[in-house]
Amino acid sequence: MSSRPPMGVPQRQPPSRSLSSSNTLSSQRPATQRTLSSQHIPPSPIRNNSVDFSADATSQASNVAQTQYGTPRRGGSRLRLELANDGIIHSGFVESPTSATALELPKSSTPSRAMPPTIPGDVSDSGDVSSPRAPGPGQTVDDDDDDDDNSPLPMPRRRPRVAAPDTRKCMAPPAPPPAKKDNRPKPYTVEVPPAAPRYLVLNNRTDLLSRSGNTNALPTAYSDFTPWLGDGPEDHFTQTFIQTGFFYKNPVAQAETASAKGAIFPAIKHKSGLQALSTVFTGILASRRQNGQVTSASTFKPPPRVTLTDTKREAWLKDLANSNTSLRRLSRTIPHGIRGKGLLEQCLNKNVPTERAVWLAKCVGANEIRAFKRKGVNGAIVMGGEAKWIRDWTIFVEQFVDAVVSSFGDVDWKHKVNYAIRLATHLYAEHLLDREHYMDWLVSSLESCPQSKLPMWLLIIQIYWRELEKFRKYGRRLVAALLDQHTKIYNNPDHDIFAPLSSRLLILLKSLMTSSATNFLSPTTWATNREALMSALPLDDETLQAAYLWIDSRNEQLISSVRAPPATRHVIVETLDGMLKTPMSGDLPTQYWITTKDRHNLVRTTLEWGTSIYRPGIAKIYVAHRLLSTWTNLGLDATLAILDFLNSDPLEELGRKTALYHLVTELVLSGSFDPLRYVQWLIARGGLHDPNSVMQDGPASSRLLVELPVSALPPSLASMRANMLGRAAYSVDDEAMDQEMAINCVKSTLGLHWGGENRTAGIPIGKLSKRISLSSRALKTEIGQFIRQAFVLSLDSAQVAGREGFQLPSPTFIAVRSILEAAEDFQTLAQFLRATTGFFDADILASCADTLNLHLHVFGALGAANDMFDILVTRLEALRQMQGVAGVRSLLISVAMLAPRLPGQEALVAHLNETIRNDRSSAVDASSPVSDNMAARIQDEEGELLDEIEKKLANKTSMDRTTMYSFLNKIIPKVEACWGKTDERLRAYGLLLTRLRHFDAQHFDTFMTKWVLGIRNPQNRPPISQIFPLMVSVGCLDLSIILATTSDAVSTTGRINPAAKAAGLPHSTYIQEVLELLTAPPVSKELLTPEELYRFTILQNQAPITHLKEMAALARNALAEYCACLSRRDSQGPPLASHLGTTGPPLANPRAWDRLMCLLRTLILVDQVAVSKILSIKTADPAVGRKLDDVTTQLLLPNAQPGIQITLDQVLGLANDFTLPFCQLKLAQGLGSSEDFAASAQEPQQSQLEVFAKAMDNAIEARNITWTGMLPTLSPEITQHLLNRAQTRLFDLLPSKDRSTSPATNFAMAESLLSVIETISRGGPVASHPSLHLASATVDRLADLWELLASPSDSEIKVPILISWLPLMLRFLSLQAQTHDTANKQSNEVRGRALLVLAGILQEIDNLASLAVCDLRLPSKLTVHLSRRVFDLSLDLVDNLSDEVRQQCIRILGDALSDSRLRYIFSAAPPPLENLMLAHKDKPTAATQQPAQPGQQQPRPRVTTFLGVGAASGSLWGTPVGQGQERLSPFTFKRWEILNEPTPNVGENDTSLSLTLFEAFKLR
Repeated sequence: MSSRPPMGVPQRQPPSRSLSSSNTLSSQRPATQRTLSSQHIPPSPIRNNSVDFSADATSQASNVAQTQYGTPRRGGSRLRLELANDGIIHSGFVESPTSATALELPKSSTPSRAMPPTIPGDVSDSGDVSSPRAPGPGQTVDDDDDDDDNSPLPMPRRRPRVAAPDTRKCMAPPAPPPAKKDNRPKPYTVEVPPAAPRYLVLNNRTDLLSRSGNTNALPTAYSDFTPWLGDGPEDHFTQTFIQTGFFYKNPVAQAETASAKGAIFPAIKHKSGLQALSTVFTGILASRRQNGQVTSASTFKPPPRVTLTDTKREAWLKDLANSNTSLRRLSRTIPHGIRGKGLLEQCLNKNVPTERAVWLAKCVGANEIRAFKRKGVNGAIVMGGEAKWIRDWTIFVEQFVDAVVSSFGDVDWKHKVNYAIRLATHLYAEHLLDREHYMDWLVSSLESCPQSKLPMWLLIIQIYWRELEKFRKYGRRLVAALLDQHTKIYNNPDHDIFAPLSSRLLILLKSLMTSSATNFLSPTTWATNREALMSALPLDDETLQAAYLWIDSRNEQLISSVRAPPATRHVIVETLDGMLKTPMSGDLPTQYWITTKDRHNLVRTTLEWGTSIYRPGIAKIYVAHRLLSTWTNLGLDATLAILDFLNSDPLEELGRKTALYHLVTELVLSGSFDPLRYVQWLIARGGLHDPNSVMQDGPASSRLLVELPVSALPPSLASMRANMLGRAAYSVDDEAMDQEMAINCVKSTLGLHWGGENRTAGIPIGKLSKRISLSSRALKTEIGQFIRQAFVLSLDSAQVAGREGFQLPSPTFIAVRSILEAAEDFQTLAQFLRATTGFFDADILASCADTLNLHLHVFGALGAANDMFDILVTRLEALRQMQGVAGVRSLLISVAMLAPRLPGQEALVAHLNETIRNDRSSAVDASSPVSDNMAARIQDEEGELLDEIEKKLANKTSMDRTTMYSFLNKIIPKVEACWGKTDERLRAYGLLLTRLRHFDAQHFDTFMTKWVLGIRNPQNRPPISQIFPLMVSVGCLDLSIILATTSDAVSTTGRINPAAKAAGLPHSTYIQEVLELLTAPPVSKELLTPEELYRFTILQNQAPITHLKEMAALARNALAEYCACLSRRDSQGPPLASHLGTTGPPLANPRAWDRLMCLLRTLILVDQVAVSKILSIKTADPAVGRKLDDVTTQLLLPNAQPGIQITLDQVLGLANDFTLPFCQLKLAQGLGSSEDFAASAQEPQQSQLEVFAKAMDNAIEARNITWTGMLPTLSPEITQHLLNRAQTRLFDLLPSKDRSTSPATNFAMAESLLSVIETISRGGPVASHPSLHLASATVDRLADLWELLASPSDSEIKVPILISWLPLMLRFLSLQAQTHDTANKQSNEVRGRALLVLAGILQEIDNLASLAVCDLRLPSKLTVHLSRRVFDLSLDLVDNLSDEVRQQCIRILGDALSDSRLRYIFSAAPPPLENLMLAHKDKPTAATQQPAQPGQQQPRPRVTTFLGVGAASGSLWGTPVGQGQERLSPFTFKRWEILNEPTPNVGENDTSLSLTLFEAFKLR
């Protein structure tokens, strides 16, 4: 389009107006026009000049005013405009002002600068050309005008003969010289269109005559042109104007005389009326499409750029910042060098208006982009270069915004930030940025910004809020960033300071929860932030609470599909095992009961765990008792649960029966178990008749009646019990006599006989304790209840009465503790300890601390550990202030040993250790008469040595190595001299060594290690069980030193270490002795006091936990040493069940073997993986391998005979939640052996794989999948082989095109196979990532299910797929999604294929919604549930998908992206106007243009018209017949070429696109 007028056609000039007034049009008269040549002719005195010079001056002034204050001239130079617009006027033809018509263009002059009006052609006699000529007498102006009109052509006048007067006084001042070009901004003036016609404004003829003598311009106006002045009639609102609108001329009100119904309704009523009406509308649409096509290519040319100096560039930028400067003028000289970030900074510094800054960016960008096209490269490179330039430009914008936002210290920071954000937002809104890169930068900035910048970025991010939340790619990261920031503030100790920021974050999160909750579907993010969000949400807001529950359930579903539950039972067992490692908290049972849904399974698993033989120790019984008693208060029927357990579990092992009796006894004493209901249940089962049913090895369900605590039963129930037991030949009287005799023995031992009771001889406490430990549960309970009634309660009453001087002797305390420990009545023992902690006796309190330390887990289960520890710490502080450190040394050491085992006591432990190190009391100072005699004997015999040591240690806090070694070399020989004797000096020397160790533990331990290595030969020492216990108890010999000396005696191959042979140890049993030292009860009771023996027992009990790896290596080396001892005797020795003499190896004793089994069982439960690695080390000695196999078999089968072999199938069959660690050890030991599982020496690995594969198949067919818990411990090769085999078998069971139906048993087996795959995927050491072949096969099988769902088959195929197979495949695909390598290109392609298949399944499920309504086999909401699962899985897959594959998926989906769910998943957002198409008309082919044959009538198309209107001459969409077909091609909408002022030339490139584009047809 062009607005330039044709050359040679006159163009009317707009009237020039004064700056002082805008309403002077009617008071101005038209100025006389002059030719271009006459403007430059000087006036001559001899020339009769008929031209009005005043008009010239006026015209010049007008031109100057127009140039200075008017709008800029358009198109060409001034000369061209005058030649084109001014009429050519000869000097003889002068137009009178009265001859002007209404259609002529008026000329006006500026009133402030106009000369007095003159009459043309008149000159004064004096020759003053500047003064007007006065009319003569009787002559009017009109007459003079008539004469002028009838006079001949004017000729030049003669020069006057008189001298011309001086006209300088009366001559008007000359016209000012032409002003220089003024570049200052000019105010806007109304520009009259050249085509607007002009007319006179005259009311009547009289007005015209009255104005004819006036010299001012005639009043004129323009038709169809009325500039808005703000005060027109249309600007005043009235009721009529509001209702009917404004009319310059009121329309003639004509009532409708007839209705169109009569003409239109019959045509519509006709049977073809609807078709005819549609024809009309299609014809209208076709006409609009035909007329709205772009017929020519774009001729847009961006404004050129020129090279300017720095000064001119700055001036140009200042003009750009001035809104009054026209962009058309500025587009002539766009300077080079303004681009990128510099362009943005210049706009910011010059404060360029945003619209003009965007215009400059478009001009620069259009030129930069077109520069790629001028290089002559192909289209692909051009498009790549254009995309790269836009990406770089986007980065510049990001850097610009980031720099402005970060400059907090600037004075005008707020103004700059507002400008930068506004400019960037305009660029984003006009699609002048790479939107994906820009949104990614926004989210990344929010993720990485510190809390100091977070408010600013929250403001920025809210501008693009709706754009970000529409796409999964950015919405998920936005939510994750907000949640992370909220959680950081929530966990901050100073969170109250950040309360305003936290509230703002919460407001944003609330809006996202209600508007786009799917962005919260991210299991990893949700798991770490859900608690903080839940605590911040108001409980009374039902909408937010519902949204939170919805999000939580969807994330839990994703987590469960990824981490398919091993089973709740396995989790319960792991939790119960954890209670044996750390003391149980008080609120744990309640929380566990509330959070568990399957409570029946919880109670059943707890009973099985509490009675399991694979969990050694007594603590498990009290843990189970604590849980069951607490749950009873919460609604559990413990009696019914135990009776069901007895009815379903036979409890064949004696250990399980004993544990059950103990548990039921504790529940009866606490009131949680009802004995009456048990007796009724027993009667309902038939009662008791067989004597074997109440024997010790009889059924637990009937033997329990014997083990019930009689003292806790009511008399009637006790009588009923006696009658029932009497029928089974069990004497209740004998039972009562045994109990009475046992109580008498306890009384005699404790000295509790009063009055004339029958006394029995006192039994030593050790022998009595052993007898009690072998008694029945009922007898143990009666003994414990007796001590509670007769002893513990008396202590409580004595303390309450406040008896002065009442003390408890230490031997009595030790005796009572031993009896209660033998009776396993820790409830009474806890009461006894509470009672004794009231005494201010350091030795008694130390014994209480040691008792608590040894049975910490039991007292923790009873809920008494923390309370008693606090009391002990309080008593320690009080006694230390009264007696000093020397008086409470024993209590200080005991508490220091106990404190590290309790959580949260780190500060106290450091304080206690520091107090012990700072203790400066004498090394032989002890608070007992025995110690006093010992110290005196040392001073008598070794006075010089003791004095020397005391002198050296008196005032020292450290000691050099030489001095310490000199003391040690003097003390150690004296210690060795006391071996084999009951010499009390050993304790004194031990205490002296302990004091030396405090000065430098490192050098001291090094010396002691060398000393222990030197005494390993049994020929040079007594048994170490007589040497080490005392030294360990007093603290001068650490267990780590002893364990370190056992590692080099046997090599890793199981043979005697050469270094050990060189040291003289080929026949040594040193390792077995150390094992006995750490597992057997101490035997050197003559040398150790009861407190020292008890403390050494504590160290034995803690060794498997504190020195786990060393103890596991000790057990393995002891077995290797034992095998070496047997091999030297050339026989396997007597069976392990028989007793060997003292000359045999220690492990030949069955008790030592049982202790070894108990040690290994404890070690495996603490850390099965570490123990398996140590025990499964390959050995070159076959005997060691066979012995390790016997050990692992006996751990799995406690009652198995030595030498028995079990197969892998049997191991898998024995696997359950309790035996799983031992099965794992068995597998690890079997795989480490070179003979057990290998069929041939050439192919051992292949044989193992075949054995495992066969065992797996057998276990799956037997519906046993518990063994899958052993898979994570297998080697990566075996695990990968089993995984591949399970996946292959699973694929074979899936329905496909060839096998659309499958038996129901196939699905059960498929579930078992999937469980195996899930177990391996969760924790198995897979050799590598799952092969891409298998991953691709997974997608292929899923595509087969999609094809079956989309096929037009019956519901017999689709229903099983929807109910069973599709959910199973979704679980399997979720597992593989977690093991994909996101950096691998092929893996991304497989993931993209899976997304495409899931997109098809998602749409196909929607199509099958009607099937769910019709088929009763399908649940009502099955399709909704499946759609949700497919959608969630797609979100999980697409989160780590590469952008390249995502774009490929978007191109493949095409029209399917009309589904909003798919657009969200793939973050597909085609730019607006990118789907415009160009229609091209192809020429018709020859076949369509063949003329009709003669005599043959040309067929006419049958087109129905409506009232004569329709597309009768063309196709349905308006394409004329015979003009060819339309071809559509994409239309590229160039955003950079949409400019407000595209070029400095008028009429050229006024717009980059034809305005008919707005009528173009838009395809969707």
